[in-house]
Amino acid sequence: MIPVVWDENKKSWIKAPNNSINQEYYYNYDKQIWANAVTIKDATKRAEYRNAKAGTTIDLNDVNLMLVWIPRYSYTLRDQYGYQIEGASPLSVNTPGAFDIKFVRTSTIEKGTGKYTGTTPTDYFTPSSFCWGNSCDVESTRSDSGNIELPGIWISKFELTGAISAITSLPNQTSIRNQTTSAFFNNIKSQINGDNGSNNYGLNGNYDTHMIKNTEWGAFAYLSQSKYGKYGNSNYKNANKEIYMNNYNGLKTGCSGGSPNASQSNSCQYTYEKELTGTGASTTGTIYGIYDTSGGGGEHIMGNFNSIIGLSGFNSMPERKYYNLYTSGTGIKGDATNADGTAGFYGSNYTFVNSTITWADRGGNYSQGTPTGIFYLGYNYGSAYPDGCSRLAISTW
Repeated sequence: MIPVVWDENKKSWIKAPNNSINQEYYYNYDKQIWANAVTIKDATKRAEYRNAKAGTTIDLNDVNLMLVWIPRYSYTLRDQYGYQIEGASPLSVNTPGAFDIKFVRTSTIEKGTGKYTGTTPTDYFTPSSFCWGNSCDVESTRSDSGNIELPGIWISKFELTGAISAITSLPNQTSIRNQTTSAFFNNIKSQINGDNGSNNYGLNGNYDTHMIKNTEWGAFAYLSQSKYGKYGNSNYKNANKEIYMNNYNGLKTGCSGGSPNASQSNSCQYTYEKELTGTGASTTGTIYGIYDTSGGGGEHIMGNFNSIIGLSGFNSMPERKYYNLYTSGTGIKGDATNADGTAGFYGSNYTFVNSTITWADRGGNYSQGTPTGIFYLGYNYGSAYPDGCSRLAISTW
């Protein structure tokens, strides 16, 4: 991966200085600057960028993945709706407040309720999105042999683009859609791991690239709804604390309607780099966040009820580490469903998987208005549908 920062003067991404890792000008979560990186598709170009001096412009034509780092954290939520940040609306289910979040080391696994009352944050919980293994989601088995505690996860910055046989995640591109859950899952796994991950994307070390899980969606949802995300960004007030909607019916990534509940549009009204009106559609309210989490296409997610395959196209279910298993109408702590009381935040749709319709989807689509949002939860049969998209996550250790 090549660490990148946005150059406002050049209006382009540039290679971050070699000494910028852990430095404010590469990331500063207090200022809603989340760490970004790219992968380069051509091996020769990849070597050139690795050896290039800091400040070298990154040509997005050379890039196949744009990624955002979600560092490991523990969270807790005050009372029912969190706490109110200055400039935000009074607290309600339609205008929720902030999660308390603290960044922690891999040795820290907090087991609190994730809820507290009063003014002093307590009962922190470390979500299972930062654990990689077959039994991470259950507290009593999280410490099982084979499970790995992670320092964080990479999330694709945009919905998946390109073609199902040549996956990318880039701005201003049409999302890959109309694919079954298994098609998304199998192509991500085969293309961006092992030799293919190394040769075609430049990935190395200990990592697993996979279709995003419900708990991994929750990881960036909670971070966004904190002082480190858009909710904490002082450039947005009241209702505009909510992530702006991608309302373009052409399903182009990074588009913004300039408001949380924008009506469907036949054009991309604001592109992802347009300050405030465009960047308001990211999880940070800056260009450094994750896009297309409200509207765009409805995103297939690896969250499933009772391992029922449905119309997903799987011959058998994948290993348990690749999906969140639900056996009742109750979510998993940290997954931005009902386990922490976040169901319906911002007025978003909330429909839980069940024995008939067994696969989760998130975000809503471009046509839905108010029901869309980062806390939107829907369900589907796992079959292909015209506005059905997805995104990937990379666990690294």
